[in-house]
Formats: sequence, structure tokens, C-alpha cells
Amino acid sequence: MLSDEEIFRETTTKSLLQLLKKEYDFYDYCYQEVLPKGQEIKMNDSSGFKIYLVESGYFAYCLQNDFGDSGIITFIGNEVAINLIPIIKEEPEDAFLRSLTEVHCWVLDPDFVERVLDNSGQKAKYLLSNLLYTRKIYFKASKRTFMKKELRIRACLKDIGLYMGRVTKEKEYILPDEINNSILAQYANTTREYTNIIVLKLRKEGILDDSHKPWIIKKIDLL
Repeated sequence: MLSDEEIFRETTTKSLLQLLKKEYDFYDYCYQEVLPKGQEIKMNDSSGFKIYLVESGYFAYCLQNDFGDSGIITFIGNEVAINLIPIIKEEPEDAFLRSLTEVHCWVLDPDFVERVLDNSGQKAKYLLSNLLYTRKIYFKASKRTFMKKELRIRACLKDIGLYMGRVTKEKEYILPDEINNSILAQYANTTREYTNIIVLKLRKEGILDDSHKPWIIKKIDLL
């Protein structure tokens, strides 16, 4: 039986695009687009939603509560072709994507993708990859709710560094310019005021340099 990691290696955005591009009518249903920072896309809009495969940049995958407040569940880059939402039809009602940065992506028609996956016998593999990925996302988010607030902020900052940080030879992690107190608070599900307090504490401990953009995690192992 394949491990999760082996399944993810076989279902990357690159492998999905290679499969789709074998079809003569690929460009009738798929095109490239640049989405500006801050654009929101409703996840379960069956009448207009497309499949987005990221080439560069990041989406924030968000949920909204009954009071209209939104939090970040995870960030989505180009490492795995997981955004097959129109095919699975199991997204929470208030889930949406927000482009954290400018996002360069392929926009795919879901009916076309489903037809190609059916005809190629690859549908089950990609759906399994999607379900495994989203299961990990929600399990990790659920686990964070049991952490104390400071530990949650520290864990989320470390996640951001490991996932989106550019590592220097000094093993410091340079974060995207878009990462700030507000984004960290949304990810950690804490108030911005409390997040400010912990960020100041991390700065005094020499773990984080937030004195200018981009933020730099200087001692990621201490998070």
C-alpha cells in the first residue's frame, strides 16, 4: 500500500497538468490567470467555481464564522494538486480562498478535469490525494485548538516559516512580505492585540525580527 507521501508525489500539480495537456481540447477549458492579492473565491460555488492550480504565490484557505469573522485554516501553494473541490462537493459552506500574495495559477474547468480523470482511470488517486490532504489540514487545525494561545501563535509562526520561508545559509527563515500580525492572528485564531504581545516577546528573545519587512525567523528551533 502506498504511503501518503508517495500518493502526494504522484498527484502534484505538474503531473495533473501533464495529464490534462494530452487532451486536444485542453486550451478550450483551461487557461492561465494572475490573481491580485486579496481576491476571494468562494469554495462551494457550484455555479461558477473553477479548479485553481497554483504556479507561484499562495492562497489562504479561510473559514468564516456566524459573526462574519474569518480565520485561516492553512495556506495553499503549488506542491500538490488538492483543489478538486467542485468534483468532491464536500467543502464547508463558508469556506473560501483568499489570495495572500499575487497568485499565478492555472484555471481549470471542473467538468473537463473530471472527464479526463475518469477516462484515464486516475480519478480515484487524485480524489484520495485531496481527501488525505484536507484531512491533514483539518486534523492539524483541530489540534491547534487545544493549545494555549501563546503556543498556538508560536506553532503557527513556525508552520509559516517551514512552508513559505526562504532559508538562508545561516538557517534563518525569511517570510513573504505579506506575513504580519494580522495574518498570524487569523491563522492562530487569536486577537491581534494578544498576537502583538507575543510577537514583541519573540523579538525580545531574539527569535523573530519583525522590525521591517519581510519578517525573519532567526531561531526557528526555539519556537
